[in-house]
Amino acid sequence: MKNFSVALAKWGAVAAALAVPTMALAIAPAPLSIPNRLTNINQITNGSGLVCQIINWIFWALIVMTIIFVLVAAFKYLTAAGDSEKVKSAGATLLYAVVAVVVALIAKGLPLIISSFIGGGLTGVGC
Repeated sequence: MKNFSVALAKWGAVAAALAVPTMALAIAPAPLSIPNRLTNINQITNGSGLVCQIINWIFWALIVMTIIFVLVAAFKYLTAAGDSEKVKSAGATLLYAVVAVVVALIAKGLPLIISSFIGGGLTGVGC
């Protein structure tokens, strides 16, 4: 009987030594959340969705317009020949190019912006 209690104490100590690290690394269950109808923006703008296709068309059209505006502004600067009105016109055209780039970047980031407003999470978002 004494051998049994000694063996039980030894095996109990071994079991406790093995169980403590396991319990220390235990992960708490995730908190419950109420499901939302639009939990992820990807439900609206998935990779092949109509919204993403429209956003991509707008983005690339604005990039092409930017290139054209920069070339026109450069042509106006080169042909200004010191005329202040032509230089102002070229500066305005260059400003339009900058505005086109800003609008294109906003259009490309629109799914992320919408997702942050409706609280759908920011991972895996994009067109």
